[in-house]
Amino acid sequence: MDTLAPDDLDAGNGQKLSVVAYGAVLDMILRGVLNSGEQVTERQIAVKLGMSRTPVREAVRRLEGEGTLERQRGGALVVRPHSMEEFLHALAVRRLLEGEAARLAAGKMTAELLAAARARIARLRAEGLGEGARQDDRDFHASIAMASGNPVLAMAICDLRKRTSMFRLGRLPERLDQVCDEHLAIVEALASGDGEAARAAMQRHIDNVRVHLLERLTAL
Repeated sequence: MDTLAPDDLDAGNGQKLSVVAYGAVLDMILRGVLNSGEQVTERQIAVKLGMSRTPVREAVRRLEGEGTLERQRGGALVVRPHSMEEFLHALAVRRLLEGEAARLAAGKMTAELLAAARARIARLRAEGLGEGARQDDRDFHASIAMASGNPVLAMAICDLRKRTSMFRLGRLPERLDQVCDEHLAIVEALASGDGEAARAAMQRHIDNVRVHLLERLTAL
């Protein structure tokens, strides 16, 4: 991609590039290309993305404001480290919010959305934890959150999921089949329109993430 000079950008185009830069940097953090505690510079990101520093600067400011990036005392910007305690706190809040979102979404998801959710589960079971699996998992949970009909709830869930995704031990390949079974139980409850069953299935899924993670850490 050719580097885009700031003079070539009108305000609208610059804003679009800033959104692209934000998504690209966040994706690099979630995929572990940029690791916890690693220093990040506007120049480094601009070179990686083939962009000028103007949209990258706006993206970095947004990520810093959200707490994804952290300014150190000396002025350096790093990927904010997330402690195990913070991860568990975020999971506890996710349990409440995603359980409520599933309850509200029960009976409201279209046949197309339910079919897409089942397709993601089948793909995850067949292909394992490849690059597409992370996006499929995000889309699965996001579709339920959006179907709740409460955009504020959906946004809060999205933010919390970003936080827990940054914790590298959250990816547990040995739990793959169990995760698929848990996702299917959520989908079936949603399809049946049983809100309480959907809430219980979602909360059981998040509880199992927590239990398995703690077991894994204890064994280290």
